[in-house]
Amino acid sequence: MPNTSTSGSALRPGTVESPPVSVSAPYGSFPDDLDRFQMNGYEDPGQWEAAMKRAFVEAETDAEVAQLLKTHYLEENIAASFAAYRATGVSEAVDGLLQRLGVSRQTPIADIGCGRGHAAHAMSRIGYKNMTAMDPNDEWFTGTGYLRSLDDHQIRIINSLEEWGQLGGQFGAIISSGTVHHWQHIPQLAIETRRTMQPGGYWLMMAEYFANSARELVDGLSSHPTATRYGSFEWAYPASAYVDLIQTSGFLLVGVIPLHYKGALFYSGCSLPADEELDQWVDENLTRQDGTVEAFWSEVDSWRRGTGTNRNYTVPQVLIFQRVQT
Repeated sequence: MPNTSTSGSALRPGTVESPPVSVSAPYGSFPDDLDRFQMNGYEDPGQWEAAMKRAFVEAETDAEVAQLLKTHYLEENIAASFAAYRATGVSEAVDGLLQRLGVSRQTPIADIGCGRGHAAHAMSRIGYKNMTAMDPNDEWFTGTGYLRSLDDHQIRIINSLEEWGQLGGQFGAIISSGTVHHWQHIPQLAIETRRTMQPGGYWLMMAEYFANSARELVDGLSSHPTATRYGSFEWAYPASAYVDLIQTSGFLLVGVIPLHYKGALFYSGCSLPADEELDQWVDENLTRQDGTVEAFWSEVDSWRRGTGTNRNYTVPQVLIFQRVQT
């Protein structure tokens, strides 16, 4: 279990003398795992829909595929997957975080890269009145087709990037879950997302795909369940890379919810050991000066200096950004 200590000089790197940033490493040999790594994958909705239908057939006789679909709320029975997601409590956790940030249930909110629309639908069911679900994929099993067919919500559904690009200053908050790592030009799409937001609006970037080293990248992508089996596009980045790219797109990182906070509360289907000391510290210091953002950069710095041993803030559950003046 990663060390989740949040006290003392761990949060104030300037109070102790730090070793220098590492500038050397073993050379290794050629070819290594990264040389042999195949970089490909698709994002086409039609291809993804076809792959999903193939997965449904395989799931009938392959328990591993069946569990994969269930874990990611991609079962053929979409209604069951929506119900399973609602039962996780993630939407209530997001609700609590939004309210802490001063975002009410009447605030216009968009779920971007929403996929089937589990999160938008769940938020609507708990009382959010102005939800938008945005995804370029309008297919039935992998996009918003099923959500559009329902009559139990008032969610605005957007599948057109052109329509999305015409929105301006509408949303008081954006939520995304496992979305940004699919963007092949993160700053461009972040700027387009920013245009849709009100000044001071929040972006909760949840459950992203992290690789904080070349080894983590190769191991992660080589074992990724849908990328390896169905050829879907996936990519992982260091947590600091997400932050740098988003901050250069007109946002400021104002809070970080680390991996072990409340047993991975914002990760559906995941439970980690409790750490009450960490939970209390994060609750008290989420968006404060010398708070969780300081802890994040301190952890980034420790790994760059060769002293990092565990990861908590650099595999965060949620990165909280705010639209700020450029």
